[in-house]
Amino acid sequence: MTLATLRIPEELTSEVNSIVQEFGFQNKEEFVQEAIRDKVLELRKLRFFSLTDRVAANLKKKKISEQEIL
Repeated sequence: MTLATLRIPEELTSEVNSIVQEFGFQNKEEFVQEAIRDKVLELRKLRFFSLTDRVAANLKKKKISEQEIL
């Protein structure tokens, strides 16, 4: 695992501390790791849907149906 140092704006620090305690995270590090994993997954999904939308548009432009693909 790579070590990274993060600076959290002061206005978020108390909110992060509250969330860590309220939702049972062991510490801020665990919360930040989970938050990063969630964001990476969200962005991967957006990338995937963007790609599939472009493929669908190109297939439609070429008048290739889903049935023809299957």
